[in-house]
Amino acid sequence: MYTNSKVAKAIRLAMIMGAASATAMTANVSAQEAGAEEEVERIQVTGSRIMRTDMEGANPVQVISREDIKISGITNVGDLLQEIPSVSGAATNTAVNNGGTGAINISLRGLGSQYTLVLLNGRRMPASGSGADDAVDLSSIPTAVIKRIEILKDGASAIYGSDAIAGVVNIVTHDDFEGAEFNATVDQSTHGADGYTRTLDFTVGTSSDKGSATVSAYYTEQGEQWSGDREWSMFELDLDSETGELNKGGSSAPPWGRYNGIDGANGCGSFTHGAGSGPGQSDPTDFTNPTGYECWDWDVDTYNYAPANYHLTPSERYGIFAQADYELNDNVRFFTEISYTHRASDTLLAPLPLAPLAFFGQNAPYSADNYYNQQFGPKDANGNTVEIADWRRRVVETGGRKTQFRLNNSRAVMGFDGEINDALSYEVYYLYGINEASLLRQGGVNFEKVVQAVGPSFMDDNGNVVCGTPDAPIAGCVSLNTFGIPGTETEITKEMLDFISFEAHDVGGNEQQLISASIFGDAFEMPAGTAGFAFGLEHRTEKGWDYPDALIALGITSGSSRTATEGEYTVDEAYLEMTFPIFESFDIDAAIRYSDYDTFGDTTNHKLGFKFRPLEGLMFRGTMSTAFRAPSTSDLFAGNSDNSPEVADPCAENPTQFCLADGVPAGGFEPIGDQLSSTRGGNQDLQPEESDTITLGVVYNPSFAEGLSLTLDYWDIELTNAISTVGEQIILNNCAFRGVDCDKITRFTSGPLAGNSIDIDDRNVNVGGVDSSGFDFNIRYTTDISFGQLKINLDTTYYDEYAKTLADGTIQYHEGRYFENADGNFPTWKTNLDVGLVTDDWSANWSMRYIDSVEEQFDRVDVGDTVFEGFRTQVDPTDATKLLVLRDVDSQIIHDIRFTYYMDELSVSFGVDNVFDEEPPYAATGFNDNTDPRTYNTVGRHISLALGLKF
Repeated sequence: MYTNSKVAKAIRLAMIMGAASATAMTANVSAQEAGAEEEVERIQVTGSRIMRTDMEGANPVQVISREDIKISGITNVGDLLQEIPSVSGAATNTAVNNGGTGAINISLRGLGSQYTLVLLNGRRMPASGSGADDAVDLSSIPTAVIKRIEILKDGASAIYGSDAIAGVVNIVTHDDFEGAEFNATVDQSTHGADGYTRTLDFTVGTSSDKGSATVSAYYTEQGEQWSGDREWSMFELDLDSETGELNKGGSSAPPWGRYNGIDGANGCGSFTHGAGSGPGQSDPTDFTNPTGYECWDWDVDTYNYAPANYHLTPSERYGIFAQADYELNDNVRFFTEISYTHRASDTLLAPLPLAPLAFFGQNAPYSADNYYNQQFGPKDANGNTVEIADWRRRVVETGGRKTQFRLNNSRAVMGFDGEINDALSYEVYYLYGINEASLLRQGGVNFEKVVQAVGPSFMDDNGNVVCGTPDAPIAGCVSLNTFGIPGTETEITKEMLDFISFEAHDVGGNEQQLISASIFGDAFEMPAGTAGFAFGLEHRTEKGWDYPDALIALGITSGSSRTATEGEYTVDEAYLEMTFPIFESFDIDAAIRYSDYDTFGDTTNHKLGFKFRPLEGLMFRGTMSTAFRAPSTSDLFAGNSDNSPEVADPCAENPTQFCLADGVPAGGFEPIGDQLSSTRGGNQDLQPEESDTITLGVVYNPSFAEGLSLTLDYWDIELTNAISTVGEQIILNNCAFRGVDCDKITRFTSGPLAGNSIDIDDRNVNVGGVDSSGFDFNIRYTTDISFGQLKINLDTTYYDEYAKTLADGTIQYHEGRYFENADGNFPTWKTNLDVGLVTDDWSANWSMRYIDSVEEQFDRVDVGDTVFEGFRTQVDPTDATKLLVLRDVDSQIIHDIRFTYYMDELSVSFGVDNVFDEEPPYAATGFNDNTDPRTYNTVGRHISLALGLKF
């Protein structure tokens, strides 16, 4: 329900703007004026199921035309949509290597991709990804068949059902394509031609009075970009809060090894062969002391893993799309859509940091009776071989941790529609969609084998090193030597790797079935016109599954452990939508939907909207609605999985009484690192997420400036009962300062890691919510000049508020801020400006994208500590003895240009993206390559050439 404060806020805004309304379309289509022809075509616009005579309803809808897509030069729908200003947050794309899957999602209003409903021709698409997913992979939609994209920036559950909280993306394909069209595009960076894209597509179609048919096939290949090939990403960069300096960081599990807990000579407790070229060393064959050991030095011996990672992940996509319709008689038309897409994409992380105890919580001590430890391992102060509980070795011999994603998406729609009489029409259809995925993960290890390989071993009479003891040898085991030198004969051998390593084979998928029947048309006459309606029934089944490799499920490997996910749910729904012409210039829209789920029960959602035209060229419109998101198969049935968030345990320093009661040593402990292990998983008792939304806006097409359209929109979304996790940091804080949630933390109880967290239980719950509000502003101007047509489009989004209520009741304000592990990046301002000049023979376009600076909290220090003058501080609300250190992540401005020349049926386009080769801004908390690739342009300058042929 709407709170008084929300309604009051809406009324104040309405008074400021002169009336209530919602956003106009970016590509504005003028309403039919009085005196227009009586016979006009009725169309269906995203946000309504009622056929209308104009494209302007009460809902805020942005339209991206086929021409806009071509001008952008972007060959992937997901990449195109991620650039619009109303998108923010943390939706993944192909520039996310660590944590990415090759998929591209969209997050309207920053709420998350699961809150944006994606439709194809007004109908649902199955979730797609590696299995039991809750969002559509936009890279699975071929660009060649798109006629336009309609983006509804409003809650729409009363119209479409679950998931439409932040909005709806409806991709409309050609239904009247004539002839044939071939397009080829080559795109690559000016940095060694990396990150290239090659695209081919071919479309053929025909149409007549009785029907139409269109078939389109495409192929796209994207090449990789390595982190080591850009100055801003070739090192891990750590920001010093005291001096403001950037330092090259790295991993404590280097190729030259690190062996801790040894009472060595000169008080040395941590040994290494040492990095030969100092801090940020990345050459695993260069050593300070290849034949011996020295004391570990954090400022020198860490390993720079960055160059061994992809930044832009390679992929290959191909598919086919077909649609057809045929009029069987005056009242019955058959229609169908069939599509198939295949995606093969890879991610590659730096070679495995084999640190069983410190990084994986696995007890695999290097035995003092291990042959290689005795011969080559570090010694204590008395020269003796010792058992090493905490040992770390970067296994560069594997070449890296590679994951291969292979996905197939199929979707089919078949149905009938037609007219019952002059006033009523109907539609009945069946939809089936399936996403099937297989994953191959390489470069990991089986810790049961590692335990054997670093256990006791000996050299037999034949000179072979054998696991076990002479009295009890272990058949099939290969003893492991991590003490050698990579790139030499003493490195980890192929036989050793073959014994401890494994390949994980995972399969997963999603399946959707939907039966829909609807009737729509004229309901009854009113003094100002005809009331329209749409009534429908739907039955939908959603399935999801994710079957990890058996060893992954057992939790005995270096891969993120998870158990199987499998589940399904069904929903039966009924909806009614009506539009009432109250006066000639004032309409009211109303909608209601009842949904009955076999998981949590039923829910009813409604929507009320209006549009008011007091003057010619001026329109006010607005909506008030409720929306919901049902728990997905993953939310409900996900098996337990491992996570590794970057968090800080307050119990490490000056432990509180609650820390001590939880088993933390009185003196605290040295943290294992800034990434701790946690467990996440499903919860079958979840309830749906709910939201209340208000949109208000004004559209002005001034008569004195033909071709000019101005739009100002306001949105306010209140999301409650959110499905989320409590959050590992909150759990740690709650335990340390409130004495609650300590039962969710499992700690080491003894040994050198005593007090450190082994695991944090952070499975799904309904908790917290989000209040999001802001403004969209658009100016579009088109005018004829002496030698062509000038087109200008300015699209801007301003975030007024994004307040996230956390599990402990605290409010986290995201507007103008960047939280790597808490919903992502929320610039206060995002603006796109496009200027085009079109003539009969050529066109030229310039585009500019502006992303405002954001604030990030990157450190936490004691009150009284020195902090660099360029940073800001504030008292930690959870601990008054600590200061949070804040800084600004710089803004980014990207310029693109494109020129197209037309020659009869042939067109040639040349483009330069990121003309000035702008680098992404440095983010101290950026987990992938010192920045946020989900928000900023990270591929540098690219040039492209495109050919189009129609015949």
